[in-house]
Amino acid sequence: MRRRVHPFDKQYFGLLREMVISQFKLKDQRTLLGLVWSLLHPLLMLGVLFLFFRSHAGQDIKHYPVYLLIGLIHYTHFSSSTGAGMVALSAMRSLTRDTVFPKEILVMSSVIANSIEFIISLLICLVLACITGIKLSWASSMLPLILLLQMMLVLWVSFILSCCYVFVKDIGHIYQVFLRLLLFITPIFYGTAFLGEGLAKHIVSFNPLMYLINFSRLIIIDGELFSARLFFLFGSLNVLLIYLGLQVFRKCEVVFAERI
Repeated sequence: MRRRVHPFDKQYFGLLREMVISQFKLKDQRTLLGLVWSLLHPLLMLGVLFLFFRSHAGQDIKHYPVYLLIGLIHYTHFSSSTGAGMVALSAMRSLTRDTVFPKEILVMSSVIANSIEFIISLLICLVLACITGIKLSWASSMLPLILLLQMMLVLWVSFILSCCYVFVKDIGHIYQVFLRLLLFITPIFYGTAFLGEGLAKHIVSFNPLMYLINFSRLIIIDGELFSARLFFLFGSLNVLLIYLGLQVFRKCEVVFAERI
């Protein structure tokens, strides 16, 4: 029986690294400002949401601009990274069809390349937090763990979406509708207390982005460490979902070349 190769095998690790570098360099290369547009997007959204929601949804939230920015950074990374991961196999059609290597590398490299902007955005957020008077504590050193959790969430979602997109291209349009809905069921410009105790609060509680955003807000704005138990449960669930998503991906991989 042929041994199943893995993307982190020594022979493929270099390939993954080079693909991440090339995808990051190629991203937005046809635009005038390139990477700057990706960083401006959450800042522009911040201005709009702050203008319209500060007096209502954000009136009881301390450091509301930073509160907003953290939510937007997480949401923007999730939406852009999963969107890119979904079409990764089709975008690199020749590699999917004509080369022999684990195709999950294509999805993983797309996710990692898009996560570089996430790191830069979080660093900018920390600078803005200091400028606006927030005193960062030692808890901010835990941000890399939040970054890892976010990438894990994006990765298993991208594995599933990329498989679905190969067979049903309309999933791309459906997913864009879902992302618009996700914007409103994610506590970006409002706090969970704003929802009351009704159905809306229960719906939001099933949103994994809410927990990641709350983790970041807790350590940046409040200077407190998140619950270790909740973090472990959330991380363990994402590890399980990555494993299941990867198994689905590998089951479908045998027909990718025919469908792309």
